[in-house]
Amino acid sequence: MKDVVELVFRPTPSIERLYLELTNRCNLSCEMCYRQKWQEPLGDMSTGILKAIASEVEVFPDLQEVILGGIGEPTIANNFRRAVELFASRYKVSVTTNGTTLDSELINFLIKSKIAKIILSVDSTDVQTFAAIRHENIQGILESTRLITEQSGNGGPEVIWEFVVMKSTLPYLVETVRQAAKLGVTRVFVSHLLPMREEMMAETLYYPTKSAEMDKVFQAAFIAGLAKGVEVVLPKSELKTDRYCKFVETQSAVVRWDGQVTSCYRFLHSYPEYVFGRYKQIDSHSFGSIEKQSLLGIWTTPEFMRYRYHVLHGEYASCTDCNWVDGCDMVLRADMDCLGHAPSCGDCLWGRGITVCP
Repeated sequence: MKDVVELVFRPTPSIERLYLELTNRCNLSCEMCYRQKWQEPLGDMSTGILKAIASEVEVFPDLQEVILGGIGEPTIANNFRRAVELFASRYKVSVTTNGTTLDSELINFLIKSKIAKIILSVDSTDVQTFAAIRHENIQGILESTRLITEQSGNGGPEVIWEFVVMKSTLPYLVETVRQAAKLGVTRVFVSHLLPMREEMMAETLYYPTKSAEMDKVFQAAFIAGLAKGVEVVLPKSELKTDRYCKFVETQSAVVRWDGQVTSCYRFLHSYPEYVFGRYKQIDSHSFGSIEKQSLLGIWTTPEFMRYRYHVLHGEYASCTDCNWVDGCDMVLRADMDCLGHAPSCGDCLWGRGITVCP
């Protein structure tokens, strides 16, 4: 007789990090962004949903951080300031932003609200390169960074830069780290590109197009950071055995602008992606709606707990290094893997450390 193993899940209010997408609208149209290929309705989180979340978070004793981000630009959301006021007095609040709306008045508001982190997207400090990617002038974002670090002083928000490394931005990585140091930035997160359009595949630098030149630049950027007091967090550039999901490992939940709750940014919206040149359709996956259930009720559903268990223990398919991937139809979507796990994380480059989020 074979042994029988039965998993018993004990529901607990264990959320430690809560991501809120206040809007999926944005005032930019960046070349590498999801919205280049999606056709979803646009909207802002309603006051009702926001207040419902704020009233429910008290049942999570381990909740430490609330991240105002998502795929849209949070600072243009109708309820952005209200969200800051609701959470900043109780939790560490981080804001991920493209930085274009950070005028002196808004910066003062964020500093007075005691925001913990402000994370800005800075893919290059070269004017022409940045403009080609984000269709915006980098000078305004550099000035916003300076204003934040100068006005915050001791105990002010930590300022972090995100840098998406591509063939077109790689030559500017080291100088971006140096500029970050001059402006008081404490960390620079470097992430490889996940192409959403076929033409962007030529910009990738990781396996199988990883080069010695990229390794050289990465090393120089890391050393420049050490010399200037800036932590440079570099991505992996080839497949490794270990898989690590930052969202699941840190007990995170993500609430979309319309109240749908999911596990991570990857399943927040529907869009196409190209993984090592393979087209893949990602469909949004919701474990429940705030308008119909409590956040605790959604977090402790058997479906959500089972999903987190399998990801946490690596008990899901590994499509990126599977010998049969070229003949598999299931790899073309992310709704289920060949082991029956839904949604499928088998092709996730975040889990491989190739794409990185703060």
